[in-house]
Amino acid sequence: MAYDVVVLIEREMSEGDARRIAALHARREDVVNYHLLISSHPENGPSGPMALLGSTFADVAGLTGSASVTGSATAPSASTGPPRTARTQTATLADPAVDLAAVIEHSARRLRAASGYPVQVSITHGEVLLALMQMVKTTSGQEVVVVAWPETAARFLCSDWTAKARKVLKVPRIRILEHDS
Repeated sequence: MAYDVVVLIEREMSEGDARRIAALHARREDVVNYHLLISSHPENGPSGPMALLGSTFADVAGLTGSASVTGSATAPSASTGPPRTARTQTATLADPAVDLAAVIEHSARRLRAASGYPVQVSITHGEVLLALMQMVKTTSGQEVVVVAWPETAARFLCSDWTAKARKVLKVPRIRILEHDS
């Protein structure tokens, strides 16, 4: 039996991010399927797309009537190819606003290398939370890992976002990790 984990990121995962995610599931006996979700409409810095998730969960999810749902939440899975350019260890991580393909390729490759498990990639072209809800539903996700800017992660923890999200997403476990800097 497979264990499906949806990983939501707002910028390229570093090797440290990938290792920390893989370590969360290192002792599982069953196969872990990672489903990486990233927004195609990022904003720079800690006010990026996941800053929306810091609002009241019901408002962002459209449960209070303040958000509308139109169109598809996610695009089909993307395959990743070889890196386009060589990178040094001191190189900065790719910015999704500038090079979404590099963010996808590098993040998926790092998570695959760290975990040894398959990584499927999806890109959201709409609201991040709606895409997350759809991804959990379509993959029968049993866990959500959100890798966010430190400021966003702190807001999630202070507002008890994970408890609210667990109920709405219907997953037993949600983890919030800060992007490795």
